[in-house]
Amino acid sequence: MSWLFGTEEVKTFPKTPVVRQPDPVASDILLSDELSIESLAATSDDVKWQLEYPTAATEAFTFYITADSGIYVLAQMVYSTLGLAPSVQMTCRLYGPNKEKFAQTLAPATTSFLLSDDKLSVTCEQFSINHNAATGGYHILFNLGEEATVDAVFEPADGLFKVNDGKSLYHETETEGYIQTAYMPKAKVTGSITLKGVKSDAKGSGMFLRAIQCKPQCVQKFNFVNLQTANDAVMLYEFEMPKDGGYKASCVSIGAIVRNGKTLAVTTKNKSVFVQKQLDEDFSGYDVPTQLFYTWNGKTKETGEDVRIEMSLVQTNLVDKIDVLAELPYLLRVFIQTFITAPFLYQWFEEVTAKVTVGSEEFEIRGKAFIECSFLMAEY
Repeated sequence: MSWLFGTEEVKTFPKTPVVRQPDPVASDILLSDELSIESLAATSDDVKWQLEYPTAATEAFTFYITADSGIYVLAQMVYSTLGLAPSVQMTCRLYGPNKEKFAQTLAPATTSFLLSDDKLSVTCEQFSINHNAATGGYHILFNLGEEATVDAVFEPADGLFKVNDGKSLYHETETEGYIQTAYMPKAKVTGSITLKGVKSDAKGSGMFLRAIQCKPQCVQKFNFVNLQTANDAVMLYEFEMPKDGGYKASCVSIGAIVRNGKTLAVTTKNKSVFVQKQLDEDFSGYDVPTQLFYTWNGKTKETGEDVRIEMSLVQTNLVDKIDVLAELPYLLRVFIQTFITAPFLYQWFEEVTAKVTVGSEEFEIRGKAFIECSFLMAEY
């Protein structure tokens, strides 16, 4: 199955020109529910495949590459217990600097999903994720044939982190649903990438995210940012819950900044703000952002100094929008339709500037950021 690349829908959104508006005033922004950080320590135990959960769930290992060549890669392996039986999905998306695009999602037989004894590595037909115990990194191989292959090694810049136990419970118990995450916010990437039959160097920067979503159908929307430069990085993983669902938190947001190869801060008082929106009535029926503002707020790991990051943009490079149900096997699609009105993803790859303040020091991080907004249900 292929994602909807290069379609007319992508080209015609937004339908009307966007005139930049002033950024919101910081004091007017309702930030995420702050998590008290007791620990950021994460080990290989936090990235072992679980495959068994207290309720229906998805478990995803996602690797992102910002190659020096200008190619951007998303490679993802998902194990899911949504639906009547477990399923496996592999997704590989490649974006070239000259608008070359490739994307494919496959659903191999679950019987071909083979874990290593330590549950840190897996092979599934022509796909593999192999953990390196010495470095804490990975070697990934996503072989889609002559047109696209990702053969890359991720070497962590500063290890993994998780916030406390890594879990955010929707209510009081795990059976009521939760999201569990662990992050490698920056990695050195080597290897090769083949896009449209042309092989190139994968040298660049990477990010890795492991996420378990138990009862993902309860979440209203996700926001994601991955900004990488040669030495620095800024990331955000945020999800919002329906307003009247009685959830423990209305918005959980985890961010991080890497400076000169070291994780400077992990932040949990953040927010993605849709400054302007347009209704994409011909495709998803959602009000989709056309101007975004992000804010991260926290303290440095080592010295406890205040950290504030701001990033503002009017998006100009929508690389894809995805009708999720159209890409799923029939039985899984029926299950999700039962609980979710209509899940859609919007993705951009944009030149951005993150303005950073650490104590009295101010600096900027400039680079290309992969930005994703995922809608699972309408706001009400």
